[in-house]
Amino acid sequence: MKYGIVIRNVTDLRVAPKFQSERKSQLLFNEPVTITQKRTGYIRVCQDDGYNGWVDEKAVLIVGKDGWHKHKNSLNCRITAKTAVIRISAKPDSIVPPFLFYGTRLKVDRKAGNYSILESTPGVNFRIATGNIKPDKRTKSRENTIRSLIRDARRFVGVPYLWGGVIPFGFDCSGLVQAVYGMAGIILPRDSKNQRKAGRQIEKSDIYAGDLLFFPGHVAIALDWHRIIHASLAEGGVAINTLQPNRSGFRKDLYDAFVEARRVVL
Repeated sequence: MKYGIVIRNVTDLRVAPKFQSERKSQLLFNEPVTITQKRTGYIRVCQDDGYNGWVDEKAVLIVGKDGWHKHKNSLNCRITAKTAVIRISAKPDSIVPPFLFYGTRLKVDRKAGNYSILESTPGVNFRIATGNIKPDKRTKSRENTIRSLIRDARRFVGVPYLWGGVIPFGFDCSGLVQAVYGMAGIILPRDSKNQRKAGRQIEKSDIYAGDLLFFPGHVAIALDWHRIIHASLAEGGVAINTLQPNRSGFRKDLYDAFVEARRVVL
């Protein structure tokens, strides 16, 4: 087994080792992965939660096991802006990309004025506006956590639907959920079928803001007892709908297909 760190701001995780293969997810800059295979310019990687697939080998920097563990354990903040420009004083062939996406995890070394100094994978320091990052941890208050993740989800209304998408240029349903809950300090699996195992099941009559609602092959975030926000192919992207008949935005198909609700903010 080998160890690697993603060095592109985003790279597609594919089902098979070829460009034409289906995208199943995306990986962000700095993400640590383990590498199990190599084939035709692609490597098979595995994420922390066991999610795996094929990525372009040029998107990943191979590192030693000790360096990989050190990097993984040092990540202490996330990008909060949809995209955040970074400033670097390094040679032109630096592997640090010019901007990073929402949710990217980083290591903050120190602060200097309005900027935070961060360390990238090969040890190159760069700067990013402190207002574009936050500590990678959950707030102590459940209500504050819910307000935070709902506020973030609402920021993405109108973002196009993208199968396998995890960034503000395109989300799928479980990618949106994983991204906004991760920002709130709640780590969830990538697929909706695995997200259904998180937290605890609740009655439909007990649904509260921040709960997850599940349908066949789909997941949505509850805004209250009847409204949901979700990345929906039928809506063309991230949208707000309702499961209350006779209200604007009612989704009868989801109302009829409701499977269960789960509380993951405990």
